[in-house]
Amino acid sequence: MTFILEMASLHSDARPRHLVFSKIERLISHMNDQRNGVQLKDKKNFLHSTMHNSFTGADLISWLSENRCEQDNAEAIHLATFLCMFGYIYPVDLRTFSVKEDKNIYYRFQSPYYWPSKHLKLTNEMYIIYLLKRNRRNKQKHALEEHEQSALTKLQALFSDKIGFVNKQAEEQVKIVKDMKREDKIIHDKQERAFWKVHRPPPGQVKYVDEGPSRCYQPSQMVARRTKNRDLKIKEIAYLKKALTQARMKFSKSVDIFLQHCDQYMPYDAFMDPGAAQPSNPWISGEETLWEVNGKLVEVPSVLRIKKWALSFEDLLHDDTGRNEFEQFARKEYSQENITFYKTCKEIVVCPLSKVNTLKVKIEKEFLTPGAPCEVNVDGKTLERVQEQLKNDKEPLGRSRYVFQPAMEHVYALMKKDSYARFLRSEQYKLLMEKAQNHVSKKKLFNFGGSKKKSASPLVGRRGSSSSDGQGNEGDLSGPSYHSFSTGNLRELDDNPKKTLRQSISPSLRRRNDKDQDSKTPAGQDPRRRSNLEVPRASYAGMTNTESRKSEMVSPCLALNVPRTNVITPWDGKS
Repeated sequence: MTFILEMASLHSDARPRHLVFSKIERLISHMNDQRNGVQLKDKKNFLHSTMHNSFTGADLISWLSENRCEQDNAEAIHLATFLCMFGYIYPVDLRTFSVKEDKNIYYRFQSPYYWPSKHLKLTNEMYIIYLLKRNRRNKQKHALEEHEQSALTKLQALFSDKIGFVNKQAEEQVKIVKDMKREDKIIHDKQERAFWKVHRPPPGQVKYVDEGPSRCYQPSQMVARRTKNRDLKIKEIAYLKKALTQARMKFSKSVDIFLQHCDQYMPYDAFMDPGAAQPSNPWISGEETLWEVNGKLVEVPSVLRIKKWALSFEDLLHDDTGRNEFEQFARKEYSQENITFYKTCKEIVVCPLSKVNTLKVKIEKEFLTPGAPCEVNVDGKTLERVQEQLKNDKEPLGRSRYVFQPAMEHVYALMKKDSYARFLRSEQYKLLMEKAQNHVSKKKLFNFGGSKKKSASPLVGRRGSSSSDGQGNEGDLSGPSYHSFSTGNLRELDDNPKKTLRQSISPSLRRRNDKDQDSKTPAGQDPRRRSNLEVPRASYAGMTNTESRKSEMVSPCLALNVPRTNVITPWDGKS
């Protein structure tokens, strides 16, 4: 089977998108030809006049096999079934909705009103009116099938809010059908039932006419797109020809520049460099100082944030705090109009459409008019270019936002070359750096209420004390010993026992303490040895190390009962 190739009519948006419909309809017109078409049965050959203009399945398949399928009988049956499922032909007996090569089964051509190309969008409202209309007529001839009855029940629940309107529509159509002739009424009923069998088939039957997703463009738009694509291709060719003569940067050089940029900004990225989170990483330490220091507008920014301003002028302007500091510096140097003009030009780019004309008039009067209160230093060529764009501004509002772009670029270059360099060398920038460093150091030194506990300081040995004096300590102080004038760690040496805060001690606890002291105290040693004053041994400068060790072995420490005093006198070896 061969079909003539055909393209969609791009000049008509109302025609269907399925090219197969136009091909089938052309085939149906050939089949309806009185001379070379399918042989139709005459009214005289039938007892019932409703069977005229019908044809048998054998005649249909034989005609398709001879004229379209090149004597292929199986292909002819497939094509006939295709025509039946699309609704261009239907069997007179609707109980068997299929095509068979039989001389006793008759078929008819469907009316063009019910072709699928005419009814692409069917609604549930049309279907429920059809079912209600059949339900109101003779139930012996027009009884609903099982799947149609279940569909009617569902649709009645769906259209419960407008069921009255639907019933009136069904009644009006029933009246119109009753006024028809008997033959026309029978043919109309069969055509309508065949149409809905195609578009609402019973369970198990394939639905060939599936609309699918609706298209989002019309054929006329395809024509406009073709011309547009042609113009774009011409522009692209011209651009590529021009690009062949232009010098391009080498790939290796561009990669080196990219790597240098990454190395330059690496210390300022907290994800890549842990030291960039100043004063501390809040996700680890739990302190929220980082969020406070790196807010939009802060009094004391972080050190890294101030250092980043010195990398480029763009980094300074993108930071709200840096732009505010630069604006204060420009105010001191009487050049504030440049940064104000730059900010206003940036504002007009992102402002609503309703404010574009107002801002344009404001910028022109305050900054670009000769003798304006905040006139910016723009050269004559740039100013003429801007004024010409303002006069010839016939473009939409979305594009007229950029009429001040040449002047803004000129002012930006002036600030970058002159004001920005002086700002980095100014005392204001240095003072900001000092404040930031002092702020970080204060946070580190005076960290009151911190979670970490201070470690105990090591004990300092007294000058001249024996080696046994420091054995009780955990750490060994190997450095030189110093004399301590503090008596806070010495107990009272008089005979009277020291009074304690707790006067009453239970007898069991007293006996237990006495046993512990007796078991810990060696034989021949005073249990109150710790309360006695140990006098440091004398050491002479003229002695060698060996002699000093001998003298330490010969002369032991003496325990003296000394009255209370705040002065500790070293032992004199001469007496």
